[in-house]
Amino acid sequence: MLKVENLAFGYTKKSPILKGASISLEKGEIGVVLGPNGAGKSTLFKNILGLLKPSAGVIEIDGKDMINITPRERAKRIAYVPQSVDMPMLSVYETILASRLPYYTFAPTKKDREIVFNIIREFGLEHYMNTMATNLSGGEKQIVAIARAMAQEPKVLIFDEPTSNLDISRELLLQDRVSKIAKNKDVTILMAVHDLNLAYDIGDKFFFVKDGEVVAQGGKEVFTEETIKATFNRECHIKEIDNQIYIKYVR
Repeated sequence: MLKVENLAFGYTKKSPILKGASISLEKGEIGVVLGPNGAGKSTLFKNILGLLKPSAGVIEIDGKDMINITPRERAKRIAYVPQSVDMPMLSVYETILASRLPYYTFAPTKKDREIVFNIIREFGLEHYMNTMATNLSGGEKQIVAIARAMAQEPKVLIFDEPTSNLDISRELLLQDRVSKIAKNKDVTILMAVHDLNLAYDIGDKFFFVKDGEVVAQGGKEVFTEETIKATFNRECHIKEIDNQIYIKYVR
């Protein structure tokens, strides 16, 4: 379980970015953070990832404090797939194996290598094992980035705008893969997306963020025209067609 409670952060005391933000997700749940640019989404993620330290609040995974923990131990619990995927000058196999670093001291063990081989097979990357990761296409790099994150065996997986550089076929593939990771492996997933329709389709729980505060949260019942307007300052229409919800901004 991921619990973030009353989280506060600011680079200066006079300019807080997060103002008591609280979210919670159970194992296997997909949570989607929604909000305009500058709302505090990236800052929230950076605090959870340990890249920033909050001035107040709680961050826990399964009751374990994530604020005062070593980076090595945090990496065993939280993995991150960024919006822009930069690959090292390593083969795909070496790139994924590098994510096992939190688990070994001097060299990867037999277990580390077995985990990586299993992940490579699971993600269908056998033919790319010896390919330089930098030579892959954008979509292929995205898959390798997810495989690399999963090789960490995280309890929580964070995605920041994972579909921003993907075409529609890759977006659907990613959506399917994310859902399977959550449901089949009991991994808690927290992600930020701009596309409200994608968010509605993929998410179990939603966190609408504005001016550093979570202004609404819950299941699909919080996806209302009123909530969207209050968060984004834009009118929208929500319609159901053939049992499918469609959300469209009013121009």
